[in-house]
Amino acid sequence: MNQLIIVVFFACVAALLASPEPNAAARESQEKLREARQKCQSNPATAIDESSLRGWTRDGPRPANYGAHSLCISKTLGWQNEDGSVNTDTIRARAENILGSSPKLDEIVSECAQNKANAEETAIHLTRCYGKYAPRPKGRPPGRPH
Repeated sequence: MNQLIIVVFFACVAALLASPEPNAAARESQEKLREARQKCQSNPATAIDESSLRGWTRDGPRPANYGAHSLCISKTLGWQNEDGSVNTDTIRARAENILGSSPKLDEIVSECAQNKANAEETAIHLTRCYGKYAPRPKGRPPGRPH
């Protein structure tokens, strides 16, 4: 009986060590977003007032510089090309890395990877879409990625 318990214990430990951490891709994505936000906040041309961002609702007026800030983040993460167009290949690859191969993947990429009226509107759409579908750390509700 003791041998069986030992074998089961080591089998469980081996399985845990062999399997990749399920939230590693989501954590990596959140870290990249945090780094992009810091980069964009450090530039006065793309910085945004944190308190106005926290108090903003989707129905209210956007905080000053929100479009430039979103575009900076989107380009930094490779979601948009230098000309402001959507980089669908990067979006698909990152979504697949986070969500895995899923029947819903094409639907999400179609919804998110849309060019809008201009580069800033496209970036706002992309960041909102990211906020809608990105996995969250425990205890954090869905919402804007900022």
